[in-house]
Amino acid sequence: MTHRRIVVGLGAVTRRRELEAAASLAGRIDAELVGLFVEDAQLLRFAALPFAREIGMASARRSRLEVPALERAMRAHAADAERALAAAAQGTAPRWSFRVARGVVAAELIAVATEQIDADSALRLLLLGDGGSPVTRWAQEACAGFARDEAPVRPELVQSANLAELAAALDAGAPGIVVLRAEESVLAQRGLPDLLRQAAVPVLVLSAHMGK
Repeated sequence: MTHRRIVVGLGAVTRRRELEAAASLAGRIDAELVGLFVEDAQLLRFAALPFAREIGMASARRSRLEVPALERAMRAHAADAERALAAAAQGTAPRWSFRVARGVVAAELIAVATEQIDADSALRLLLLGDGGSPVTRWAQEACAGFARDEAPVRPELVQSANLAELAAALDAGAPGIVVLRAEESVLAQRGLPDLLRQAAVPVLVLSAHMGK
């Protein structure tokens, strides 16, 4: 039996208020909260190149970018993200879990969100919100990346300016993932929990920094 799921994309920057808003929404729709930290395989491949360099935040000095050091930093960020997720979910989300994956960030997030969807070739990213937001740009780039890679499932981006438009989009077309910005103004909208309970579709919550 399919159960409701909210997937939260976690990165090096994990904002407590965003996690708390996602956990609160999970509680209101009785959904599992899944935190996913993706170790960016593209960044790791770049770090392995002989010319790869990083610039220190404080010193502004250039230094060689080492893969082992980058992997250690990723593990530390993942541990911080798991602790933050646990704190946000405690007493709010009915169920929660944490995962770490390595790959292309967009592909890994969509893969986890679609684990319970039977989508052989058609999939929609149903995005609620401002068309100029960083999350919108992330979704556009994700769709373009799947097309370039000739993946078997190629997401189509469907933009909805408000809940009425999102409800209409959910009623029509192929299976979909509702994509929401990790902001309280978005996740705490009146009517959103009822809509998500009725639709029983997976939800992908993204911080604005993931679109930069």
